[in-house]
Amino acid sequence: MKGNLMVRLTTTLILIAIGLAHFSEQTDLMGLNWLWLAIMPALMGLQATFTGWCPAEMLGKFSKTGACCPDGSCGMSSKAKEGATIEKSTPCCGEQETQVSSCCNEQRSEQFEIKVLGTGCATCVNTVKLIETTAEELGVSVIVTKVEDISDIATYGVMSTPGIVIHDQVVHSGSMPNKKMIAQWLSA
Repeated sequence: MKGNLMVRLTTTLILIAIGLAHFSEQTDLMGLNWLWLAIMPALMGLQATFTGWCPAEMLGKFSKTGACCPDGSCGMSSKAKEGATIEKSTPCCGEQETQVSSCCNEQRSEQFEIKVLGTGCATCVNTVKLIETTAEELGVSVIVTKVEDISDIATYGVMSTPGIVIHDQVVHSGSMPNKKMIAQWLSA
């Protein structure tokens, strides 16, 4: 978590809000108060963004994998300096470039999250099969999800199907992609 600006900003805002409530006499933090349940984790999260020390490691590891953050969702900055190399496209960090993380301890491999947008027509079904076959031939791990709800498809701005979404970015729509296009997406 060292250097994670989002966690740093969020925890700082929580502490400021609670501090303002105390100084404006809306609450009294000098006595027993339920707001301490928010203050302590916020302070731990804030210190972790500066020191990189994860309290969960000392308290029995909250995740089944042994990673500092449950499911490895630590969201590390690309400037982290210690630990194992991971892929940002994994659940550990949710981004797309290789980086170093002190929070997630194990090696992660690239896994593509691909959504095929379509109402279930033959072209959409064949697109799913082609993506899975091409990925298998290339030895790339993919998770292919079919999105058939028209309102969900519309949220991506796709007007003609099938549409292909990789890491929440529309990369193709309106026709079945060819193997060469899929190979390019999987190698990017």
